[in-house]
Amino acid sequence: MSTTVEEVLVPSREGRGVYVKKGQLLDIVDVVGHQVGDIVAWFRNDPSEYMSPTHTVSCNQSVVLKTGSQVFSNHRNPVFTIVRDDVEKHDIIVPCCDRERYLNDYGLPDHAHCLGNLEQARDLLGEEYELHGETAWNVFMHNRVEPDGSVVTDPAAHGAGATITLKAHEDLVVLLSACPQDLTPCNNFNPTPMLLRVIDEG
Repeated sequence: MSTTVEEVLVPSREGRGVYVKKGQLLDIVDVVGHQVGDIVAWFRNDPSEYMSPTHTVSCNQSVVLKTGSQVFSNHRNPVFTIVRDDVEKHDIIVPCCDRERYLNDYGLPDHAHCLGNLEQARDLLGEEYELHGETAWNVFMHNRVEPDGSVVTDPAAHGAGATITLKAHEDLVVLLSACPQDLTPCNNFNPTPMLLRVIDEG
């Protein structure tokens, strides 16, 4: 019988984190709907090994993640297996948003951003770890690549309670940002909370 070990609400435009043990499940839940989350993870016993979107693309030979897909580390070891995916639309091409994104593209130096949210989550856990936007996986983000190579962001179409469940292959530190982007359609221009749930399968 499955047992919930921990639930952490990730407030809108903020970040939170959890520890996930090898074999445990991690639910990432969109509480309200139409929300994107940015996730990073690294190995607790060796922080130099971390979840890597680019290595995941290389190992899978695909930019598509769905139920049954694995997510890999920078050493090409499995980090997660996706065991449930209500949405099956995610982005592993672009980095998470950062201060420079809003400054350079919108002239907004003080806008909340996912990299800052992830740093907030790290600090709340008391971890010391240098974060980089290109190591984030953009969960539930509806980016598509056009035939001419351009990347187009569509509004997230999933509803309240949409969940992706990940099975951990190692003991991990996991951080999630409830993306604060309100200037493109990715969150339907209305950022909302998310939920992290750690589960023992029993």
